[in-house]
Amino acid sequence: MKKFLGFWVLFFGLNLSLLHAQHSCATHKQASFERQLQKRNAFLDEMEKMEQYDVVFHHLQLNVERTNIQISGSVITHAISRVAALDSFWFQLHGNFTIDSVLDDQGTRLNFRRLDHLAAVKLPASFGSNQLFKVQIFYRGTAPSGGSAAIGNGFSNRASPTYGNQITWSLSEPYSAYEWWPCKQSLKDKIDSCFISVTTDTSNRVGSNGNLVSIEPKANGKHTYHWQTRYPMNYYLVAVTVGQYNEYLAYAKPKQISDSILIQNYIYNTAAYNNNKASIDITGKQLELFSDLFGVYPFYKEKYGHMMAPFSGGMEHQTMSSMGIFNFGIVAHELGHQWFGDHVTCATWSDIWLNEGFASYTEYLAAKYLNSPANALSVLNSMHAAAKQGIGSVYVTDTNNVARIFSSELTYEKGGSAVRVLHYILGDSLFFDMCRTYLNKHGNGNATTADLAQVCKDVSGKNLDYFFDQWIYGVGFPSYQLKWNYKGGKLFVLLTQSNAQNTNNVFTLSLPLLVRRAGAPDTLVYLNNTQKSELFEIGLTDSVNFIQLDPENWILKNVQVQYDALLNGWSEPILNENAYIIFPNPAQESIQFLGDKTHALRVYVYDAQGVLCIDKGLLAGEEISVESLSSGIYFYRLQGKNHLQQGKFIISR
Repeated sequence: MKKFLGFWVLFFGLNLSLLHAQHSCATHKQASFERQLQKRNAFLDEMEKMEQYDVVFHHLQLNVERTNIQISGSVITHAISRVAALDSFWFQLHGNFTIDSVLDDQGTRLNFRRLDHLAAVKLPASFGSNQLFKVQIFYRGTAPSGGSAAIGNGFSNRASPTYGNQITWSLSEPYSAYEWWPCKQSLKDKIDSCFISVTTDTSNRVGSNGNLVSIEPKANGKHTYHWQTRYPMNYYLVAVTVGQYNEYLAYAKPKQISDSILIQNYIYNTAAYNNNKASIDITGKQLELFSDLFGVYPFYKEKYGHMMAPFSGGMEHQTMSSMGIFNFGIVAHELGHQWFGDHVTCATWSDIWLNEGFASYTEYLAAKYLNSPANALSVLNSMHAAAKQGIGSVYVTDTNNVARIFSSELTYEKGGSAVRVLHYILGDSLFFDMCRTYLNKHGNGNATTADLAQVCKDVSGKNLDYFFDQWIYGVGFPSYQLKWNYKGGKLFVLLTQSNAQNTNNVFTLSLPLLVRRAGAPDTLVYLNNTQKSELFEIGLTDSVNFIQLDPENWILKNVQVQYDALLNGWSEPILNENAYIIFPNPAQESIQFLGDKTHALRVYVYDAQGVLCIDKGLLAGEEISVESLSSGIYFYRLQGKNHLQQGKFIISR
């Protein structure tokens, strides 16, 4: 689906009963009711016309107060024609707003018409391919308040229930920028640079993107905050907050550059700062860490910061995240987005895991390097546990559904778990090399899942399509049943995996197995698991007293481990003068072991999951009923005095 179809939707409100189960960033990036799509096909041709130009520059010149959601002012847009003859400029603006006029670069009024939330301006001339043009749109009105955005509305006003500050703030992801300013909502068309000028009461501060270049005094108790960002930015990352803030400044000093980076915090008041001081103050250390891991903070020539607003989550507005709450994890998450989501933005909403999965994984990385091992393990366990609740693929197939786009269990948690699997497959050095290569190659632009897969292949020299097929496009996760025994200098491991969501999605991994032995150091061995059921034989000189699959919890999984004293190892029958031949094979109703009739034998039959199905003493040639067993592959062990034979057979009906 084209990324802008959701613009036509009648949106929905927030189901508070879901909040406690959600990732704190996901909580307010989704809503709880199905979107109504009656108008989705109404103006597709007109909306496609927005793809006939590239946005180069916006200058938002707005009047906003902290007490309401009224907006007036203008937006200047510079754009370049993509087509041979562009005579109309199409944009999106919610029907709540009145368009007073549209001017060209000479100040001449241009004719325009409106189609619901779309508008078309008749340009003063026909612009050829790669020609630059300019329009200025004057508008006014009250922003809609129907809970239409991922986090409430595109433009909201509310008082903090804890601190009392009344705040007006924007939050446009995914489809709601048009609810507060005239724009083109297209992921693939980043704005090359953007100025944001907001005039408001002198008691207010205004937070926004980029650098604060000046605060201009105005008449009648007003002043204008002038912010400028010269880095490319997607439409939904443009942001404004207005309120009576205290400003707290700090600095980060990543070693990749000589200058410090300003961390500019707009916090409600001293009490809010004191209550969140540890989380706010850790930002600099996290920024330095992520610069070490992924490359220097991508917007280092401007700043990073936070601006508080009364919602229960966070939003990664470029260079200045909007924060409803503070804790170590959400500060890391929104900061991580500056690399994964802002510097490189998902090319479609189907690829949103590239933003959220990597940002979720930065929470773990921050905990690992800046907190205790116990805290890091807790973050990892929590992520895996939540991911197990997700039904469906990490890759989003229904981008009409905002709740699905921002599924806490799939997009955030399983996305983060999948990134950890990728980290495991590549190893530390290649993983972070891959991240830096991906960010360098697609920085200031957009990327798809296929783009990431290509970078993985380029960096590692390996085709990792199986990872993306199983973990991103596929559904479910592996549940492992592991049986083991140590005998005769060998560790025998029977590993069986299942997938509750799709039995055909078999996860192929080289799984780490911790082996603990008396009188010997712990050993880590690897099981190259490519099938639903496999038996591994590992030569070891000391008897084993404990094993653990994936001791560092790299893999999203369930595990059951069981010691099996009867487990030895399966092989095909050894045909010699003393061997027994199973007949018939394939079998239907019964089997026989044909051979030396003098031996007293005992037969053990196991199914593909290692479950013992038959345990029976018999004489050679005696028939054994298998009528109660279903079709499939079975393993047998035939034991007698001085005789041991293993093999497999098939029941086929």
